[in-house]
Amino acid sequence: MLQDEFKRNGYKRVNVIEGAPKPDKLEGKLPAVVCYLYQVSMDTEGLGGNVHRELVEVDQGDGSTAEFTRRRRVWVRLDYLISTFAQTPEDEQLLMGLIIRTIIDNPCLMQESLRGDSFDEEFKLPWVLSTRLDEGTLARFWGSLSQPVRPAIQTWTSIPIVPEKVKRLQRVTRREINYRNLTEPTEPESGPDNLLYSRDLKNRGSG
Repeated sequence: MLQDEFKRNGYKRVNVIEGAPKPDKLEGKLPAVVCYLYQVSMDTEGLGGNVHRELVEVDQGDGSTAEFTRRRRVWVRLDYLISTFAQTPEDEQLLMGLIIRTIIDNPCLMQESLRGDSFDEEFKLPWVLSTRLDEGTLARFWGSLSQPVRPAIQTWTSIPIVPEKVKRLQRVTRREINYRNLTEPTEPESGPDNLLYSRDLKNRGSG
């Protein structure tokens, strides 16, 4: 998406680098945009409350589906720093502006643009600009790379990690109730006919 936006605005060759913006990765690759994943954390707002398991339907290949259960999907937040490098400060700022506009115009990435098994057909991946980084954080970050402080965009997204293991779901089709004498636990107590009770469950949906 970024490459298409750069080409549309006259930048025919911009290297998009994934990783820390180290000088050895940038050598001979200007102009360049560096997307650095600097933090991975649990997204507490996307954990699904107290839900521990979820239901999933699996196509059996013969037109039918089977029901399975699995542990709930876990949402993980990914935080990125995006910085630009070019021969001139003007080109660096122009590339930065194009990136910001691309994020604003495309707040979500559609499923066909993503790779992996965690995204269904209607999945939309949010791409959100974060608030500005303070000068101290920026200074420590660039200082760790032995580079002068330079501007960077902070953006984040949240992705689902879907468990692979599933367990076949067996739905209840018949229920039976046994009665026992409370005063004489060893003596069985007579009660309604089980078949009649099962039929009542089916007709009324309750027991």
